[in-house]
Amino acid sequence: MIDIKSAFSKLYSIYKNLGIIHVILRVLNWFLSRTFGIYIIKQQNISSSKIAKKIFASCSLKKSDNGYWLLNPMPSEDELSKYYGSLYWDSRNGKSNGINTRDLVHFDILKQYVPDFIKGNCFLNFGAGHGGISHLAWLTGLDIINVEPSGVSDYYNERWKTYSAINNVPDNCIDVLYGSHSLEHVHNLEKFILEIKRILKPNGIMFWEVPNAECETNGAMKGKVDIPHTYYFTTNFFDNLFDDIIFNKGFEQSQRFNVIENWADFENAKGPVIRAIGRFNS
Repeated sequence: MIDIKSAFSKLYSIYKNLGIIHVILRVLNWFLSRTFGIYIIKQQNISSSKIAKKIFASCSLKKSDNGYWLLNPMPSEDELSKYYGSLYWDSRNGKSNGINTRDLVHFDILKQYVPDFIKGNCFLNFGAGHGGISHLAWLTGLDIINVEPSGVSDYYNERWKTYSAINNVPDNCIDVLYGSHSLEHVHNLEKFILEIKRILKPNGIMFWEVPNAECETNGAMKGKVDIPHTYYFTTNFFDNLFDDIIFNKGFEQSQRFNVIENWADFENAKGPVIRAIGRFNS
């Protein structure tokens, strides 16, 4: 079901910031993708757009004592919404509406370290995109909640519930909270952690994969903003976040080498990603 008001708001934002040609392309892209499965808008260089430059040009990185860097000054929520709504989500057009190799790796990690998670629990995918691992969780019989502001994963009426923001999720309803390359995009980390604590059931599990701030290619190591990342995490952040640490290590991304089951062989403290599993005290 299309939210007409939201759709027109996004189109107006595109018109105001990018011009009428981009509006026409956006509408054509929407029609062709849903009718014929093809796309006419190629992925744009999101970091070099005038919107990105306007929002992020004045930002630098500030180091926290809690194991991360953050943007300083932090863009406002309205600025970030404008950026994502007018450019970023369009750059994701053409992605599969199913699972990818990374989803399979993450599912294998969960089965190994949290084997009980598939037993009738409620699974939340934060930053769900086109669904990804939610499809695998649904096939095992889990109740699924997706949090995805772009609306791209809202294709099913019965398979799962989709909320545009985490603050819309009911209290104490989540057994497993999963996020893949989404935590580094939040606007206010402290408020976000409070929301996590609100929605998790006692002993609820969190699984996060984020870019590793200690990887040499990460902006934090170069003193450079990786647009549109707002936070840059080390493993120390998750040591501080979790009361009970189940798993917290740096890795190379094994899926880039078509490796799923032997992902553990790619452990690297300075690798490009961190994978962390843990819980808060009940």
